[in-house]
Amino acid sequence: MGFPVPERIALDGMVLRRALVSDATALFEAYARDPEATRYLAIRTVTAVEQTQEFLVRCQRDWDSGHTFVFVMTLPEDDRPFGAIDMRIEEFQASFGYALARSHWGRGHASTALAALVELALAQPGIWRAWAFCDAGNAASARVMEKAGMHFEGRLRRWHVAPNLSDEPRDCLAYAKVK
Repeated sequence: MGFPVPERIALDGMVLRRALVSDATALFEAYARDPEATRYLAIRTVTAVEQTQEFLVRCQRDWDSGHTFVFVMTLPEDDRPFGAIDMRIEEFQASFGYALARSHWGRGHASTALAALVELALAQPGIWRAWAFCDAGNAASARVMEKAGMHFEGRLRRWHVAPNLSDEPRDCLAYAKVK
């Protein structure tokens, strides 16, 4: 990959830190079991904390491989995660995905986290593009990307399956920031 990714990033009003297997219960309770919070995700709503544990074991392995980095979102005064965001590095680009508890929606956490990771990626010499997408029906996520400084690039037709909505691929909106 070529650049070090910090395991902890302090932001204004929030901390991003490397996801740990010990975060499973908190993430399960915060959003993974919530059908509304997982509505547009690429995975079905989680029904058991063990599924979240398995996901976090994969996250640890992926982090160590140097290509996918999953951070949890916490408040400075409380280390209990309320959301997660990942950064995936492929050749010259970084892509992102995020989810958080409904209790933290509308507070700017997702856009703050996304903006920080976009800037981290684009500050690296070999990364030229930072991008993400959301379901065409997810206006709130589109706003997150816009607030993070990303620009709308277009509609990806039949791009992504959101199994909590449909087994068929759905249209998505692509946003990016380039250097």
